[in-house]
Amino acid sequence: MASVKEILVQEVERLSEEDAVRVLELLRSRKSSRAKEFPELTREEVISRAAGRPGIRPPDLNAPPFRKVKPITCTGISASELLIRDRR
Repeated sequence: MASVKEILVQEVERLSEEDAVRVLELLRSRKSSRAKEFPELTREEVISRAAGRPGIRPPDLNAPPFRKVKPITCTGISASELLIRDRR
């Protein structure tokens, strides 16, 4: 069974040039309107939004952000790479 993207490509190939231009304009307008739909939030806004959800206990607004850490370097394959490899 073909994926949605494959079907979409097939359908786009069948379009006339005029229809393809209209579809492209539609996609671009959706992309720009979606960017306005989800503005970038500050840390305080994210915490206040999370506070209203059941089961979530956000940190205190005055709590400092997590500090930067330096990853540990080891020999061999990392655990995350092994996990990804096992799942493929």
